[in-house]
Amino acid sequence: MDLPTDPEAVGKARGLAHEVLTAWDMSSVAENVTMVVSELVSNAILHGKAPITLALFQYGRVVRGEVTDHSAGWPNPVPAGPEEEHGRGLAIVTAYADRWGVVPASEGKPADGKTVWFVCAEWRSR
Repeated sequence: MDLPTDPEAVGKARGLAHEVLTAWDMSSVAENVTMVVSELVSNAILHGKAPITLALFQYGRVVRGEVTDHSAGWPNPVPAGPEEEHGRGLAIVTAYADRWGVVPASEGKPADGKTVWFVCAEWRSR
C-alpha cells in the first residue's frame, strides 16, 4: 500500500493492518501489529522521504510487516526522558514486535532508502 506523507496516513495504515489481519484470522496479533505499523509509519513520515509503502505478509501464524521510504537515513534509537514528546517509537517497536530490523530498500543501495521490517508471531500475543 502506498501511503501519503501526512499524519492521516498513520490511521489509514492502522486501519488497513486491522482489516488484513481480520481477513487472515490473525486478530490475536492485531494489537501488536497495529502498534508497530503506527510507529514505523509515523517515523517514515517524520524522518523519511516519499514514497512510503506498507506491506504485510502472512507466514502461517506469523505476520511480517515492512515500511519502506526513500531517505538514506536509517532509524537510530535515542534515549527519551519522561518529559520528552518524541524518542520512544523504536522502543515501542521493540516491545511489540518479536524482532525487527532495517535493510536497504533496493538492491543493497542505502542511498535509495530503506525498509524497516518487523515480525509478530501469534504465540507471543497469547
